[in-house]
Amino acid sequence: MDGQLPRYHGLRVLQVLRTHALTPRMRRLVLGGPEIEGIKDGPNLKLLIPPEGLPAPKWPLQGADGRPLWPEAPERPIVRTYSVRRLDRAKGELFVDFVLHGAGGVAAGFAARAVPGDMVGIGGPGGRDLPLGDFHLLAGDQSGLPSIAAILERLPANAVGAAFIEVPDAAEELDLVRPAGVRLVYLHRAGAAAGTTTLLQDAVTSMPWPITGRVCAWVAAESASARLLRTYLRDTRHLPPRDLVVVGYWKRGMSENAYQQAHDHDRDADYHRAAAEEHAA
Repeated sequence: MDGQLPRYHGLRVLQVLRTHALTPRMRRLVLGGPEIEGIKDGPNLKLLIPPEGLPAPKWPLQGADGRPLWPEAPERPIVRTYSVRRLDRAKGELFVDFVLHGAGGVAAGFAARAVPGDMVGIGGPGGRDLPLGDFHLLAGDQSGLPSIAAILERLPANAVGAAFIEVPDAAEELDLVRPAGVRLVYLHRAGAAAGTTTLLQDAVTSMPWPITGRVCAWVAAESASARLLRTYLRDTRHLPPRDLVVVGYWKRGMSENAYQQAHDHDRDADYHRAAAEEHAA
């Protein structure tokens, strides 16, 4: 409570319980605390990251019209979108995996310096999940690796499919839990900058396509790759919107806020139409 206004109703405040280095460029934060009780399911969430060096974070308040009232900079939290790597309701733990991009990244910087007890705001989770089909195609770069890993863990033991993940090099590979029938292929950039290769598109378009059965696809990558793969899967392979989930997780040369405002993370009208139909079902 700040004055007479309550904290924004859509916000939970969690604490960092522990951290873990997954690879040289990936770090996991395990979040928890009393406010995790009753948290929703969903593949994505909003993180509200306190500005570095702020001893007491200030969170958005509940406006009279129901909208959040944000504190002014430099006390305003920075909002970033991340995948839910795992939600363990029994233990009250939420796993979020971060790619450590180096200097300048707000979320990566927070993840790199986080220690138990640090606070972070959470909005959601929400978003579309991958439907179950006869063949599951997953494609993403390192930013999409956590979402692909989470999907692989949730698939039935008899699931069939292929997962293609672009990473900088072999040191960034993770031995992901997955059904025996799902092939996991890591694609190495070999020194190329993130967002500059066609590795994902080449791997997906050269994959032998199932002759029969329902194919469901999940794409989580840089904007250019996401758009090209959506065009191929929609126009060449004729996947219907309900079986195709494509989200640009980032766009080369743009901040997340600018990318969201200008391109809605490359979620097109079909994505939103399918999401509305799934919500109504």
